[in-house]
Amino acid sequence: MRRPQLLIDAGDYSLDIESAYGTGLRLSELADALSHDCDVRVFAPGTVAPLPLGSAELVTDQAKWDHLLRSSHIALFTDLADESRLMQAAAAGLSIVTENAPPIEHLEYPSLLASKDPVRAHQDMVRTYVRQLSLSSHFLCRSQVEKVSLVANLCIQGRLAPTDIASSRTLDHLISLVPIGFSQASARIARDTVAEPLADFLWTGGIWSFYQPEMLVDAVAVCRDRGIDTSAAFLYAEPVPDNRTLIDGLRERIERRGVADRVLLHRGALSHDQRDRYLKGARALVALGRIGVENETCVRLRIRDSRLYGKPLIVDSYGATGAEVALSGPGVALADPTAESVADALVRCLTADPGRGAPDGRYTYERTLDNFLSWAHRASQS
Repeated sequence: MRRPQLLIDAGDYSLDIESAYGTGLRLSELADALSHDCDVRVFAPGTVAPLPLGSAELVTDQAKWDHLLRSSHIALFTDLADESRLMQAAAAGLSIVTENAPPIEHLEYPSLLASKDPVRAHQDMVRTYVRQLSLSSHFLCRSQVEKVSLVANLCIQGRLAPTDIASSRTLDHLISLVPIGFSQASARIARDTVAEPLADFLWTGGIWSFYQPEMLVDAVAVCRDRGIDTSAAFLYAEPVPDNRTLIDGLRERIERRGVADRVLLHRGALSHDQRDRYLKGARALVALGRIGVENETCVRLRIRDSRLYGKPLIVDSYGATGAEVALSGPGVALADPTAESVADALVRCLTADPGRGAPDGRYTYERTLDNFLSWAHRASQS
């Protein structure tokens, strides 16, 4: 049986070791895991020093796109795919695979709200999402809640029929649930990484309007007032147009609460190796969100760090992320986060036996990709 020839289009997501996180990190780990069973090429123009990709081949030359189409069976796209390349892949007869989510978080992006016509700008994103729904032969979902949303949207688009349920009541021929996790290579790196403490508590992802980063600042201040010495760091505090105001407000709050010596806003590039050392040196991770539909309809990608390093994740219970932490751990989902309740959670992490921490084997992609690989082998033989 021939190996599936799989093309991954990274789109606008960085795969550089100095700037990748979130979706770019997930794509690199998926490529690594998939390369055990497929011939994988990752199209990521502009990448200079990529994250580890296992046996997958990195292609940065845009002129090679046509060749990639001719030599591939399957093309995988993610959020807000490049429509031109998406259409070209479909026209070339490739089976299209999509891992994306409805563009909900974008509804409150400052850059979109400041555009000349925010409604039209968002509808352009929705059009791309709908086009992906119509062209894709298979879908990857990062969480159960995202699968539920996808199934509803596929039904509305007329993509479901009685034969689909007859084929699989869980739609395994159409959808693969691949929870947010990590590759076996990342697990080996985590085990070998030497801890370098930066702060007791790390905010490991971006700072966006659907989060409550100020709650961590306030909680550190509450700990100080209780006579408890602790520290926190935001790993990605380099301002961009969609978070500049938020980061400025966070900096002002740090000064106002008098915790500038205890809360760090990390600016500039952060290598992935250095990030790993900081993660291993932390007591716990924090990712507090606000009430809203964005947090109800997705699981935050930063749960990957908790599952990989065995570090408790302190979250809210406003949505699916809290539900997953409550179900699988490690960590705590606070019913209604306040500075005091978050401070209580920090103290519990400080006083608890940190243990050795270890990757949670339930979330290795080599394990959770089984259904998708079965589909990919069938698709590549047709």
